Amino acid sequence: MLNNLGNLTDESSGGMVTLPQQAASPINLWLVDDNQHMRATLTEILDGCDGINCTAAFPSPNHVLSALASKMGPDVILLDVHMGELNGLDAIRPIKSLSRSTQVLMLTTFFDSESQSRALSDGASGFLLKSFPIETILNSIREARDKPAPHPKRRFLPNIDSARQMETNERRVGSEPVPVRRETTTSGTEGSRRRLLWVKHCLDMIRNIRN
Repeated sequence: MLNNLGNLTDESSGGMVTLPQQAASPINLWLVDDNQHMRATLTEILDGCDGINCTAAFPSPNHVLSALASKMGPDVILLDVHMGELNGLDAIRPIKSLSRSTQVLMLTTFFDSESQSRALSDGASGFLLKSFPIETILNSIREARDKPAPHPKRRFLPNIDSARQMETNERRVGSEPVPVRRETTTSGTEGSRRRLLWVKHCLDMIRNIRN
């Protein structure tokens, strides 16, 4: 990508001076994926592409959030969706809170329209599949860098209050006889509870940074 500085008038000679075009700075790219082999392979491929510097790779959302708390965010973050007990979708809003200008591109194995809709609503710039040709992924990275970063849409988050209440209840168990309702019929309940607590942890960390 070239940045045209245009023609400048040379008043001393009365003529036009054409300055050479300057190349834009390389795209600073971070990668977040819990699969070590995939992380290493993508880092090697992307870092070798013209105009892209893959300067950091992280195994989890927690690691990338810790990095953003202490240093300036990159131009683009490639963020996996499913990472063990953590979900990359839950990390989009915390990432955007710490680095509003960073473009977040989801990179996942399986397409899910619901996940795509949520990702875009939370501030992601795109939803890509790992099976896409590398040129498609590269074009998405370059296009993302060259447009304004989207901001998360406002939405009501009652689940955060629910997460705080669950944490409070768990701390009180054993110290006094407080009945705590635990759902056992829904298979995803435990995973949802952990994700909610993780989101709360991210929000608390952001508040502490700002204070």
